[in-house]
Amino acid sequence: MQREDLTIFPKTPQIQCLFNPTTIHPMTAFVARSCYKYNQLQRNKQQRIVIQHIPLKQRSNEPRQISLPRALQTIKKQQLESLRRSSKLKDGTLSLVLSDIKQEELILQKIDKFQQLQNKLQTSNDDLVEERKVYVNELRKSNSKIKNLLEIDKTKTILQNILGGMQQKVDEVSHANHMRIMGMQIKTFKLQEQQSIRSKAMSQEKERETSKSFAERRELQSRSVQKKRHQSPQNKMKNISQQYMKTNNNFKFSLTDYSSLSREQLFQMKLLSYHYLIFIVSTQSNFYVQPSESIHELKFKVGKGNNSLLIKELFKSRWWWNLNQEADNKELNFIWTQIKVPQFMTLQQWSKDPFISRQKSLSQTSAELKKTRRKQSPKNVKRNQKFGQYDDPLQKLIIGQDLDELKSMEKSIQSFLRYVEKKDLKLIENVNKIHNHIERNYHLGNKKAMFHNMKKYYELTKQELFLHLPITFHVSGVKDKQYQQFVEYYNQKKGNNIWIVKPGEFTNRGNGIIVCQSLAEINKIVSKKQIHSNGKPFTYLIQKYIEKPFLYNKRKFDIRCYFMITQLNNIIRAYWYEEGYIRTSSEEFDIKDVSNQYVHLTNDAIQKYSDAYGKYENGNKLSFAEFQRYLDKWHSNDHLNFYKDLYPQLKMITQNAIKSVYNKIEPYKRNYNFEIFGLDFMIDDKFQPYLIEINTNPCLELSSPLLGRIIPAMVENALRLSIDTLIPPPEQSTWPPNKKHLLFYDNMLENNRFQLIFDEREDAQELKILYSNQLNDDQIDEMNEEEEEYQSDDD
Repeated sequence: MQREDLTIFPKTPQIQCLFNPTTIHPMTAFVARSCYKYNQLQRNKQQRIVIQHIPLKQRSNEPRQISLPRALQTIKKQQLESLRRSSKLKDGTLSLVLSDIKQEELILQKIDKFQQLQNKLQTSNDDLVEERKVYVNELRKSNSKIKNLLEIDKTKTILQNILGGMQQKVDEVSHANHMRIMGMQIKTFKLQEQQSIRSKAMSQEKERETSKSFAERRELQSRSVQKKRHQSPQNKMKNISQQYMKTNNNFKFSLTDYSSLSREQLFQMKLLSYHYLIFIVSTQSNFYVQPSESIHELKFKVGKGNNSLLIKELFKSRWWWNLNQEADNKELNFIWTQIKVPQFMTLQQWSKDPFISRQKSLSQTSAELKKTRRKQSPKNVKRNQKFGQYDDPLQKLIIGQDLDELKSMEKSIQSFLRYVEKKDLKLIENVNKIHNHIERNYHLGNKKAMFHNMKKYYELTKQELFLHLPITFHVSGVKDKQYQQFVEYYNQKKGNNIWIVKPGEFTNRGNGIIVCQSLAEINKIVSKKQIHSNGKPFTYLIQKYIEKPFLYNKRKFDIRCYFMITQLNNIIRAYWYEEGYIRTSSEEFDIKDVSNQYVHLTNDAIQKYSDAYGKYENGNKLSFAEFQRYLDKWHSNDHLNFYKDLYPQLKMITQNAIKSVYNKIEPYKRNYNFEIFGLDFMIDDKFQPYLIEINTNPCLELSSPLLGRIIPAMVENALRLSIDTLIPPPEQSTWPPNKKHLLFYDNMLENNRFQLIFDEREDAQELKILYSNQLNDDQIDEMNEEEEEYQSDDD
């Protein structure tokens, strides 16, 4: 028996054990303890029965007591009823509802009496259960909290003062000087002090969080690496501070600037920003479409494959468009497909300046050509080839002569119309047919066509083609003269002689590409006599394999970039997209094992079947910034800078490719079309880039988080510069209230990532002179090449 058992029951005989040394059997203590518990339960039961059976007449005349939860519930109901009555007040006033103090005091008196009754029960019953004590303590705490809240007279005074300031009626004239917050109208001078504090906090937060653009960050890191050994500590600190003083103004819209606007005013501000971007782009093609004041029935269709769900999702925010997959070409206003639809293009309007008239315009006398060549020779023309960052986002989209006027103009629909009238631009009222492909796009997307077009352009401009393209031979068989030239070059080449054989037509996503290590393998492939379904013979591109590629963690990679061509109002323009990504192979590079496609071909359609796909990078994809960090870490001694050394070259090669096909694409200039192209580049161990191919149907699958960030933003930017300029969003009075949340809440002009790299108004004359004596001498034009067939995973 333990000593603690004795102290629990002081009135039992076990207490004698403290003074009487005689022993007590343990069972005796157990029985005594059990009896005491039983007797205690019986006493409690009898007391409860006595309380419950008191007749109503014998009870005190005190009013009926209520519990604390019920009292709080009563207060809450009274407050809700008061709020409901106050909601019926007129607009422009606000009522602040406070609970009735007299009612609350009455309730508190009842609560006190209830508490006194509980205390009496506690004194009369010394053996109450511990749970009753805890409950009483909770009642005391809640009672004290309510009393403390009611005793705060300062809070009541402040609320009443605010109420007195907000009950003033707001005149219609001064309505612009007020703002609404949760239904309350507050004058702006009441928030001056708060806005000043908030603006300071927001500006400090903005300065901390504002990140540099990728080019500035890379330039900063490169300079720090390059001048590490040659700069003194003072100069290093000075250069770093100067770099960090530059800020990125890509996102100029802030809550601080527009905190005084109501939700409707904010919507109008964003919609006007949307219309301003559309106005800038359309006027650069000499036209303008005024936003409609009524809703027209616009139908569009999205073909299968290549992430058609992404296109449909982007069109959900353009509620004035209606998806109709069953409509025929005559009923549709826009179609998005993997390959162009000639039946739809025949329904489009033709330009007043067709291809034939453009050919005649190039036929000039030799004397006139000499004069124009002296004035506008490609060597003498000094153009601002700015491939880096722009100080003003307008510079990305317009030519320099229009910059100042467009920048200083008032941003309103009326001022846009005045500008159109002043410049005598075309005011378009209705656009019926839009396609996401341009006519004769095979001049860029077809491998052999791209090779011949760029070869001709580089010959005319006296540039070395194979500095930007791998050494290539286009052959139709073993008896072809080009094949004989290839054999001579092959025999002269020493060491590893690895080549890639590609089909000249109807191929994409790495299909039909074979890596060959001997002349016998190449001869076996080329000697096959095959004919396409259209009756044309197979041709082949024999291209030199880059045997010493620049590697990423011992693995091969290529670079995917994007550009877009628009044909709006008979003017062809091309835009370069600022962001791309890097596609890595799944296995380490080994020049001796040419049969392993997972080593040599970086196409995602091939790599995704490798067991090591996604093992090193998520989806085998890298951002440009990640690649630069790799260069800074593992090639610091080489001072390699992707954005400074490589990125401008990629842009320049793309510009040359577009110029090489200007006189061939869109011969009839059908209104209105646009197309997104994908470019694949590779670089060798000397950091020299080579254009591998151009895709007319670039993959839009979101196979990694990086692509989930890049591709939707790229397509959205493309739609803004093409479809939205032709059919802009309606005016703000036409927007239904349940559609206003779909408006893009970003600065569309500042966040535009497309840069203008070709403008027909500036570049056409130079190219007309360059190709004046070279018309109709290209075999690609005579072949009437058909569109390449694309096999989609979703079909």
